[in-house]
Amino acid sequence: MRRRYGLRGLARTGLARAGLAAALAATLAGCGGGSDAASGSAAASDPAAKGSPVKLMIIAPTGTAGTNYPEMVAAARAAVRGVNARGGIAGHPVELVHCNERNDAASAKKCAQQAVDSGVLAVVSEVSGTGGIMPILQNAGIPSIGSAGISADGSELSSPASYVISPLTLYPAVCPALLAKAGASHLGLVGYDLSASDRLIVMAEGGAKAVHHPINPKIRIPITTSDFTPAISQLSRSGADGAVLVVFDQAAYSVIAKAGQQIRTCHAAGTLSPKYLATLGPAADKLVVATAFPELSQAAQFPEVARMVAELNAEQTAGDADAAPALRTTTTTTGAWLSVQIAEKVGNQVSGPLTSKNLLAQLNRTRKLDLGGIVPPLDLTATTPIPGAERIFNTTLRGARWDSASKSFVPLGPETYNGLDILRRAAS
Repeated sequence: MRRRYGLRGLARTGLARAGLAAALAATLAGCGGGSDAASGSAAASDPAAKGSPVKLMIIAPTGTAGTNYPEMVAAARAAVRGVNARGGIAGHPVELVHCNERNDAASAKKCAQQAVDSGVLAVVSEVSGTGGIMPILQNAGIPSIGSAGISADGSELSSPASYVISPLTLYPAVCPALLAKAGASHLGLVGYDLSASDRLIVMAEGGAKAVHHPINPKIRIPITTSDFTPAISQLSRSGADGAVLVVFDQAAYSVIAKAGQQIRTCHAAGTLSPKYLATLGPAADKLVVATAFPELSQAAQFPEVARMVAELNAEQTAGDADAAPALRTTTTTTGAWLSVQIAEKVGNQVSGPLTSKNLLAQLNRTRKLDLGGIVPPLDLTATTPIPGAERIFNTTLRGARWDSASKSFVPLGPETYNGLDILRRAAS
């Protein structure tokens, strides 16, 4: 099955229905900065790694009947190959361990325990919808860098040992701006009639307020809905030419297909399969997505993306079929590769023995972490003010649109959109 991030878990911290301004103000209350600390910029490593080996672990399902992420494992391997070519982390050669989470709760917890028992320096990228991983890592003082943030228990978004760098949680807040950028002027929304969807819908309302395009209508449907014709008809009768989608999986594809060329739709990158979108033909050309990272096709504009592609090519040449270009995705591949970069850059700053607890302490002191422009410099001392989603350290998204001719996403434009700033403006 095609790999994709699920987003149901991103709404689980719940935001009760209330007035928009009050709900957003409550959500964003308590925003503050961190204390002065040393920059997290990496020092140059000695080209010869002479220290004792250290281990990084990636936790992701592969080879299952459900969603699989072999391209993430390949990206982490490629990144580690690059780290070792530069002399390792603080002079320590790095070994990457992959633990197969198998889309299974018991296996997920076993992976976390394996990380503890193996004495890994950090978990770099973790995809698990079941939950149960972060409490084990947190108790052992092992940082989790770059998790997908989709676990059922919500712990990846809230654990003090977690560092989420893909802000797809905030996609509904950015979608109104992306739809307006793509030419829509009258916005609607299609979402599930579930309390778990309330938070995402309130974010969409805030994003719409910030760009002066209030959402109307807001169509809420049962999760069991299979016929989306009435919803599309209601959007069309209202005059809506753009719609934020807070529905997932096959429901999202159905709405995109039925909206066709009449209504632009917006969703989160990483949740929709390019392979499946290609089957929709030109009907999907009105789709735009909020994405955490530049497109892989923008390597000429982003030197770090070019370096990532070169390292992936080297990994493929070394015999790793999962590093092939056809499997690479902007969301999952880049996220896994960046997670290793963070471990390297911050690890090079650790004073004293290179241990998981010392790395965790250094992460919590790191400001202005430069990742080459793929994301803005990160301040790992400043949590977000969103209850239950405090550990999202990158809140900036970009826009992309689906192009049926190339069967790929292409940049919507050079603009970036800070989802947290959008919500602050809406709440003011």
